[in-house]
Amino acid sequence: MLVPLALALAAVQVCHVEDARYALRDEPTVTASFYPVDSGNDWPAHVALAINFGETGRTYWWLPASGGSNNLQYIVSTTDVTLPEWLPPSPDGGERPLGEMEYIGADADYNIIDDIPQMGGIAPAHMLLTSLGDRTWHWSTTQRDSAPKQFFDLIGCASDN
Repeated sequence: MLVPLALALAAVQVCHVEDARYALRDEPTVTASFYPVDSGNDWPAHVALAINFGETGRTYWWLPASGGSNNLQYIVSTTDVTLPEWLPPSPDGGERPLGEMEYIGADADYNIIDDIPQMGGIAPAHMLLTSLGDRTWHWSTTQRDSAPKQFFDLIGCASDN
């Protein structure tokens, strides 16, 4: 009896936030992944979310942020975290090309994870960013990306390799 249980537990793989890869349901060319960043004390998640629109090749960067007393979670737009001169914005200001939007993470059973994704934490199985399409369409009149209001689903983990 213990052998089948042990085999079943071994088959359950934990994917850490920084290893997770996602695709937008109904539009799988829109992908997301977390990238480790030295974001300092003001941004304690120490990851940035990269959302890539495959058709245009544009990537938008976001920092997870807790809403505090309003009990909501957010992602705050930032500049490209892979650039050598990147610095995290001040929590009270700084460049936010697309503003901020509510972030909702869920486990495989769609139970809400009431926290932001953090470096070393367990990756959510699903993420919902209800205003992503609005943010990426209306921020510029010359560079527009479209995204349906839909879940990002976990499609892979770097530890799968």
